[in-house]
Amino acid sequence: MARRLTLVLYILLILLAVHGVVANLASGEPLGFLAVAPGIAHVTFQVSSGDAEPFSGYAFKIDLDVAELRLVPAGGPSSRRTVEQIVAHYPAVVAINASFFDKEGRAMGLAVDEGQFIAGGKRKSWGALVVDEKKARIMVGAEISDHLAHRLIVQGIPRLVVAGKVPGLKPQLAERTAVCAEGGVVILVVSTKAETTAFARFLADPSEKGGLGCVDALNLDGGPSTQLVVKLPALTLSLPGGWGVPNALVVTPGKR
Repeated sequence: MARRLTLVLYILLILLAVHGVVANLASGEPLGFLAVAPGIAHVTFQVSSGDAEPFSGYAFKIDLDVAELRLVPAGGPSSRRTVEQIVAHYPAVVAINASFFDKEGRAMGLAVDEGQFIAGGKRKSWGALVVDEKKARIMVGAEISDHLAHRLIVQGIPRLVVAGKVPGLKPQLAERTAVCAEGGVVILVVSTKAETTAFARFLADPSEKGGLGCVDALNLDGGPSTQLVVKLPALTLSLPGGWGVPNALVVTPGKR
């Protein structure tokens, strides 16, 4: 499945490069997001630097003043479905996998949508994407007191970028799903196999150095869980992953 993900990304990168919308970070070219729907912009990236394995993928910049971000469960507490199945009834959407899950298929860490619990097992040491009204931030689980006072919460580990800096991270090569948050902007990121620190540096590097310029970034479930569905008039993508997941971060575009 990982090989299939890499092949799909490789083919799409070639097609997108022909149309001039791929950022080649090996040469330090700045990332240029292109609007693909109201409140949603997109860029395809390729990263090759230092001794780390090269990686590639997609990033989506979400303007929370325009587009809607939800955490949508697969079903009951132990249900798992693919992201494609979770968003099958959405006519226009960008969606990625979100929570880690245990052996019973239950979401790990806090998971809240529209002030309602999806999963309630807060992990104090884990990071959390927290959305209130039209503002988002990434914080530590221990800092969350009134869970249901927030519109959306999803936890992950590790925090990849903290206040613009890359912390000490455990080396690991895997497909990646991550989220960045700062004020009214959330960036959703998926990539082929990437080493943890190299991926985090790409997230943290400013755009003039070919990075995303994330001030705070959180790692979500990766490996076979990494998957992406995009159904928009200007862009269609499908990265299927290897198995079902307990929930998905789902973006619906604003109205024109």
